[in-house]
Amino acid sequence: MTSAAGAHIDISQRLNGGLQRIAAAQSRDAVLSVASSVAHDLARADGVCALPKDYSHYLISTAEPPEVQSLHNGPSLQRLVASAAQANEGVVKHRPEMELELPAGRRLRAETVLTIPLDLASAYLAIGFFWRAGQAPNSEQIALLPSLAWATSMALQARHKDEELQRSREHQRTQTVELQHRVRNILALVRSIIRRSSYTGESAEDFSSHLEARVSALARTQGSLAVDGRVGADLEDLIRAELTANAIRDSQFSISGPPVRLSQRATETMALTLHELTINALKFGALFESTGQINIDWSIDQTATPPLLHWRWR
Repeated sequence: MTSAAGAHIDISQRLNGGLQRIAAAQSRDAVLSVASSVAHDLARADGVCALPKDYSHYLISTAEPPEVQSLHNGPSLQRLVASAAQANEGVVKHRPEMELELPAGRRLRAETVLTIPLDLASAYLAIGFFWRAGQAPNSEQIALLPSLAWATSMALQARHKDEELQRSREHQRTQTVELQHRVRNILALVRSIIRRSSYTGESAEDFSSHLEARVSALARTQGSLAVDGRVGADLEDLIRAELTANAIRDSQFSISGPPVRLSQRATETMALTLHELTINALKFGALFESTGQINIDWSIDQTATPPLLHWRWR
């Protein structure tokens, strides 16, 4: 076997090993770190630059010392990689004065950049390899780097999908815990409603009527919470919903006060309170007569910690 053939086999083995290491990397930073290490091993490159399609930032990984950064503000390396990618040019460009400002006041001077444009299948516009002063790739090294660019791009995209999946699972777990907590609270409220209805009911029919009305008020509240998501209801919306559910005409009530968004628990408590006040007004108070009037207003005491809601039902 000739020395040239042996060298070719050695490079192929190192390339294959590098591609496997990139594919096996478990995070975005690990992908870039491995890619810069492999590029340094195969082509003496000093680092890798990955440019996302949205141009919002760029990722840079240096080989020595190993370091991954996410940078912004359109520095010269980002602009150079972007211009080559837009022109669909996989070319070597020289910029003797090109400097990158890294965090903590560090600066990196690069002189030669090879850009590998990526097509629509990638989440990245291009992968760039850069060399510092006095270094430049030869034709054999340049031929190796597109494989690294594509492997890096696909691995970055795979790790991004993994991170999205992990976030989705965490969100699902959080929602499950919140749902369990909310169900326990609702069951506690229902038990309280049943006990209270049994105290005030003079007959089975009276008990059934009170219980059904109170559970209906709670159900309306749960409906508004489901629409609003993790936050509670708007106070004015909650009041209007209860009055409307009991067929009270707009001319029989007035509502005034600043916007207030209640918590989930406060929404449930306030809904039951409003229900009791409304039923009492219909049976024994102002709404017993068609000419009766209810005035509801509130204010917020911002001097208290936390702020206090003062409201009046007259």
